[in-house]
Amino acid sequence: MTGTDRKERPDEPWKYPYVAGIMDFGSNLQARVKKESGARFGQLIHVQIHIESTSPVVMGFLDEFCMNHGIEPRVREMEHNFRLEIAKRDDVRDFLRLVQPFVIPRAEPIKIILEDLIPGLDNRLGNTEDGFLELMGYVDEIRSHTASRREPKYTQDYFRDEFNM
Repeated sequence: MTGTDRKERPDEPWKYPYVAGIMDFGSNLQARVKKESGARFGQLIHVQIHIESTSPVVMGFLDEFCMNHGIEPRVREMEHNFRLEIAKRDDVRDFLRLVQPFVIPRAEPIKIILEDLIPGLDNRLGNTEDGFLELMGYVDEIRSHTASRREPKYTQDYFRDEFNM
């Protein structure tokens, strides 16, 4: 292991696949579109991770894992469980990069988030109608790989109609 690898992965090696397993089977990846008055088209694309568990030990482990990597999650105690939320774009990127080599069912949406959506957001691709539509294509693709309770209102087709394209 090189010095660079050690710096990027300061925890014991077994922790990364363990956290990836939690990601694969106990998480919700969300690529959402929210109304935002200051956004170029009145909407903001936001990506976040939610992990829920009934175990305070698991939440403590995940919180410590995040802190060891400079990621600042929000941990909430809910009525029947605990929820860890990672909402800052850089934190989402850093967390997903750590677990990406070890995920299985979440591999495709994580790849889209890391290779397409976040770089597009960072490069302000959403500042043009064509770019926003491209980003919405990634959002729709991520949604197709993750469980959704209902049909989203804001899709690529919705904005294609809005932009008359």
